[in-house]
Amino acid sequence: MDIVFLKQHYNVLLDQLNLLQKLMSKTPPQQAVVAQIPPLTKAQEHDPLPIITPNIYSDQAALEAALKAYKDLHIIAGLSQKSARRMPGAIWFDTQHTPHATQIVECVNTINNAKLAIKNYVVEHFSTANARFEVLKQACPGVMTVHLYRLIRCYHQDDIKSVRFNWSQQQSLVYPNKARLIKRINNALEHSTSIDYSATLNQLLNNIMTAPQNSIRIRRQVKVQPVANVTHWSGKAGPVTAPLPLIILQDSAPALRIIAEFNADIAAQRKTRSDKLEATLLGYFQGETIEQVPLRNT
Repeated sequence: MDIVFLKQHYNVLLDQLNLLQKLMSKTPPQQAVVAQIPPLTKAQEHDPLPIITPNIYSDQAALEAALKAYKDLHIIAGLSQKSARRMPGAIWFDTQHTPHATQIVECVNTINNAKLAIKNYVVEHFSTANARFEVLKQACPGVMTVHLYRLIRCYHQDDIKSVRFNWSQQQSLVYPNKARLIKRINNALEHSTSIDYSATLNQLLNNIMTAPQNSIRIRRQVKVQPVANVTHWSGKAGPVTAPLPLIILQDSAPALRIIAEFNADIAAQRKTRSDKLEATLLGYFQGETIEQVPLRNT
């Protein structure tokens, strides 16, 4: 039953993606700009990215790149399976010159509904990551989950004034269970063959043991992501994630500004801290920064 249900929605998804390609190819868009972010290889997926230089496409080349991105659902040999391939951009169709605009909207809605049906079913019926992976492997062979689940953003007669793309660089702040954190570090210590690394871990353990439970915080760097700041003529504005090109169907032309190169050094100079707690560094472990902050209320 599980496989049949998922395959039905997966087949609908593939059929509708083909239909979307036909619909969007019928009439050239009035404006199109897309940035291909260079994909990461398996060897690069854990490395920091000091500079990201997008490849910019416009007009027909941008449309072709967008259609390719929408249909990019599967694992590609040699490329990372953990880091998504990203293609921020926007395709604008003037509805006065696009008689099939409503069909495009309906097609995108069907695509997104099929994606959500698959995701919701897998999440609700399979409790572990391994079980979810196995059922998707059977129902949707070769699929890359992060690509399968991401939706296509489509704006129809929303009076969008401008779409400006930029980079979002955030940090994840987690308050761990102290005992479990100590167990993780002890496990790494048991398998360590380096005297220097063992000494570093022992110092970290001592720091953590003397820190109160609710004062320990783990700071994880989240990889930089492309976002789109969408502004409406009504004044409504806000950022949205932009791994795929936005589709805009409206009478008036929106102002589009594509994403620029990301430079980590420049971003670090501009970045302001989102948290105001004064933190004391306890140490580093497996790419995480472990800190002590003022006690939190439980």
